[in-house]
Amino acid sequence: MAKFGYNKKLRKMIFFFGTTLFLILIIAISNSNKNYMSIGENAIGTVITPINKVFYIIGFKTSEGFHYIFGTQQMRRDNERLKVENAKLKKDVNNLNKVVSSKRYLQEEYELLNRDKTIKSKAFITGKDPGNIFTRFNIDKGSMDKVKKGDIVIEAVSSNGGIEKGLVGIVTEVGLNNSKVDTIMNSGNNVGFTLAKNDEVGVLNDREGENLIGYMYDSNSDVKPGDIIMTSGLGGVYPRDIKIGEVVEVIKSKDNFTKIIKCKSQINFNNMYRVLIVDGQRGM
Repeated sequence: MAKFGYNKKLRKMIFFFGTTLFLILIIAISNSNKNYMSIGENAIGTVITPINKVFYIIGFKTSEGFHYIFGTQQMRRDNERLKVENAKLKKDVNNLNKVVSSKRYLQEEYELLNRDKTIKSKAFITGKDPGNIFTRFNIDKGSMDKVKKGDIVIEAVSSNGGIEKGLVGIVTEVGLNNSKVDTIMNSGNNVGFTLAKNDEVGVLNDREGENLIGYMYDSNSDVKPGDIIMTSGLGGVYPRDIKIGEVVEVIKSKDNFTKIIKCKSQINFNNMYRVLIVDGQRGM
């Protein structure tokens, strides 16, 4: 019995020490695994961190470049708003310029109408041939308004502080309430002219852009840029002393027999909307 009791006591001690040892081993393994995980995490971090850094920098620089080129969303919205405001301001300026120009034209027209009794009608332009330059156009006056073929079409132009007639063209066809006008900008519409300063004569017979081209009859004539040219009355088409424009260039021909001139009209043939009608030769 004593031996059995001793063995039982021994087994308990062995179990106790065994259990204690097992627990110590478990704790040691657990701590060892923590160290291994930390080493693994560090290894992964060592490899991944530089890669993440590269991608982060690339992403940041790309975003920064995008913002620099295209701006932030707010900047783009502000930019669009400023574009709209700028377009509106330009439109307002253009409208203001048109009002000022129209006012000046109406004042000149009013003054000429009160002073020159040969003007028989005002007419609005209702259509024109294709192109920027008015070479032919229609007006809203015809035979019912006593307009006839051969009547002269003019606009009021300023000159040396005064207002005078500026040549636009001639009526070529007449209907009951409309007519067609051929302007001096039509290269086939020859216009005899004289220099205002000395009455030397020539003819305009061509066009280059917005300039009228012609020549002096006398190759020795004293013509210079800045000279004013008027209708000469020669040829029986246009009456005398209607202003045509200003000489802008004088060219001597190669054979020295012809003196060519370029003339700029005071009429804005790009933007006409109303003209004045006067009688042909009889009314002047």
